[in-house]
Amino acid sequence: MSLPHGILGFLTYEKMSGYDLAKAFRASVQFFWNAQNSQIYLTLDKLEKQSYVTHELIVQTDKPNKKLYSITESGKAEFLRWLSDNAADAATDFKSAFLMKIFFSGNRTPDQSITMLKKFVDDCRSYTKSMSTIPDSIAQYGREVPAYVSMYWQFAADFGYRYLHMCMEWAQECIEQLKSLQDMGRSEKL
Repeated sequence: MSLPHGILGFLTYEKMSGYDLAKAFRASVQFFWNAQNSQIYLTLDKLEKQSYVTHELIVQTDKPNKKLYSITESGKAEFLRWLSDNAADAATDFKSAFLMKIFFSGNRTPDQSITMLKKFVDDCRSYTKSMSTIPDSIAQYGREVPAYVSMYWQFAADFGYRYLHMCMEWAQECIEQLKSLQDMGRSEKL
């Protein structure tokens, strides 16, 4: 997924400001696509230059003026083209600096690796807790769309929860193997 297509996707539901889009990313897809406010605003400018979105300026007296973005017909066409693109590498298009570090951790002590893996587990737990607002977001925004649409949102959320739990289980197993390695090293020294 690319950020432009995520923005176009959100704009298929309703007109949104850059702030609304940032809020939507945080409330729904943050566990698999993180978008900073500055990235969203830069991408909106690019999408507007490509004629995929347009904006209307909302003049406000008590707040700064805001731009309310909507998707154009060419933006919808591009979004649907992207949505229909069945990339053959979808299951293998995965990059992780953390896993690269794990791969090369034979250059560290087992204690250092255990510490890194424990922090990873803690981060996964923390992230799982931060996802606790997603069901409420799905319920809230799901009232504004047909039920089958929010079902797809739930599919993505379920994947996120399962993925994080799998990561925690995997890391715990790695920790146990490293502890066994340490125990075996200690017994060989005796």
